[in-house]
Amino acid sequence: MITMNTIIKHRIAVLCLVALVFQVSMRAQQFAVGNNLVYSATMTPNLSLETRLDSSWTLGIAGGFRPWPTDDTAQRKYRHFSIDLYGRKWTAGTPWRGWYYGYDALWVHYNLSNLKMRYFGMFGDARHHRIQGNVIGAGSFGGYAWDLGSGFGIDVQGGADLAWTHYRMYDCVHCGSPVARKNRVYLLPKVSVDVSWRF
Repeated sequence: MITMNTIIKHRIAVLCLVALVFQVSMRAQQFAVGNNLVYSATMTPNLSLETRLDSSWTLGIAGGFRPWPTDDTAQRKYRHFSIDLYGRKWTAGTPWRGWYYGYDALWVHYNLSNLKMRYFGMFGDARHHRIQGNVIGAGSFGGYAWDLGSGFGIDVQGGADLAWTHYRMYDCVHCGSPVARKNRVYLLPKVSVDVSWRF
């Protein structure tokens, strides 16, 4: 038999559940997961995770990993692993909507050979040699984000990083001792088109 005390407890439990759901919905879109379509076009799987710090700032981390070709004897290589830490300031006061600007710090490890592209002169030695090294950089960027509804969005971004790279150069695509070690500094432009889902 259901008592009045049981009914009151059930109603309190339902009210607490409704209040919890309302609170979660009010705090919705605390995180965003995204994919850079420009980076994906280089056949590099990539993912970003971003969180809201307050009403106008977000903090994120993005990474990409291209392990192929997996055959170490392949003549052409474009293997790399990247991590990019960034913060964005949303000028409209609402994250993931409207204009923004931000700052980032970048690290990339790469193993390249027989590349036809020069990427602003940075990897010219990889046309006839194998080069392996790291890039460390920092810079700023700006862009605009559109809310597509249902938590989805798209944004375009442009900027530049001042980057330093140190690499070893090899005659052989797989083995051998380095024939040279080099350090270079570049101003690297960056462009992205990101598709994201906020939750």
